[in-house]
Amino acid sequence: MKRLLLLAMLALGVSTWAATIQFDPAPVPLKGTFRVRVAGIQAATGDVVVVNVNTGELVRVPLKPGDGRLVSEEIYALRDCDQIPPEAQYVLHVAVGDVLAAATELEDGLSTTALVAAPQGRPELSLRAWDGTRNMWCPRQGGHELSPGRLLVTVVDPVVDVGCERESVPLALALGDHGTQLDLREEGPAAGRFSAEMELVMEPLGTEVAVKLLHQGSELLSVTARAGLALVLTYGELVVSFPLASLEAALELEPGAMEDVGCQFLIKVAGGEASEVRWFVDGIEQAERGPELRVVRSEPTYPDEIQVIALVRQGALWDRVQTSVSFVPRTEISFVDAETGEPVSGWTVCTRPIAVKLTQVYDDPTPRVWFGLLGPGCSAQEISLTPQGEGDYLSQAIIPQELGACAGDVLWAQYKDPTCPEDVAYVLLVLR
Repeated sequence: MKRLLLLAMLALGVSTWAATIQFDPAPVPLKGTFRVRVAGIQAATGDVVVVNVNTGELVRVPLKPGDGRLVSEEIYALRDCDQIPPEAQYVLHVAVGDVLAAATELEDGLSTTALVAAPQGRPELSLRAWDGTRNMWCPRQGGHELSPGRLLVTVVDPVVDVGCERESVPLALALGDHGTQLDLREEGPAAGRFSAEMELVMEPLGTEVAVKLLHQGSELLSVTARAGLALVLTYGELVVSFPLASLEAALELEPGAMEDVGCQFLIKVAGGEASEVRWFVDGIEQAERGPELRVVRSEPTYPDEIQVIALVRQGALWDRVQTSVSFVPRTEISFVDAETGEPVSGWTVCTRPIAVKLTQVYDDPTPRVWFGLLGPGCSAQEISLTPQGEGDYLSQAIIPQELGACAGDVLWAQYKDPTCPEDVAYVLLVLR
């Protein structure tokens, strides 16, 4: 049976002891190493000649026994610009696409060929930020907040680094829904690292805050700052996102606040100490740069409402906050009939019940009124008020005679806004 099998193999031209020569690995990787392996021979030693068919350069390398075959020493396949390692004994200068031939005189001559291929490997994408305090570049991990400052983006891609010229690779950049492309230059002819320095800045742009990405002084991207903004880097299938650090500023004055016409009031930045504040009233920039803005509006030129915007900076971060202020007329005071609510005009009798009425009280949640008899002595006293509707208050009934007042006396009533010295209302009533 064995004899029949052997005869069949010989008939097919197949030899179980055929000598072979091969490159390992094949194809040969650029910037890598390879060996030549010879198998199926009886010789214990020998050598092999490896030649770059494209350039004619060759090396003769000894073959030594190993794993039941003859194996050459490591041969380095390097470009002209690659640095030769100190341990390299055998070097061929190659380029992608070159044909290498290996031949040995053993077994009456064996030969084979292999191509030089681009190096393989997964690309890497990284970002570093400049730390001015420590004077060094510091790595930033994707998903972590990124503050304004100098940035260095780097791509390592062995597949792209094939020539001895400084090459470029494209990097996609995005801020929000705005995107662009930046070419990263190779750091050296044989570096295999492609990088570019950028700068992330936040700065006022009119009444908004702009987030800008700059490269060599030129603007790559510019978007209006908003919550959830992120810088996204994309290289091939690699995508890394960095949420932008934000400043959470606020104003002490709530939107829709009401202030009296002619009264000065303050709008303050709440929370931590601001490095700079830029104020805008109805879109017009104000001269103030501090943490508070003094505002006053007088008749007859005041608008019913103003919009106030503050651009607040802390360090390199900015935030935009906004509020609105409604202006209301000053408070009015009068004596009215306690039973009918009608205004009391002219003289009134001492026995007639009257009350004090306040109107247009929009910015004072707890108004207070004092009244008394005009003249020497200390007759002033506070009277309680009851809300009657939006901005209206009515006091309890007053009977002048019970106060010791009689014909010819004069009653007075006064209201003072505790937040605005200018908002004072005063009324007199002559008795008969």
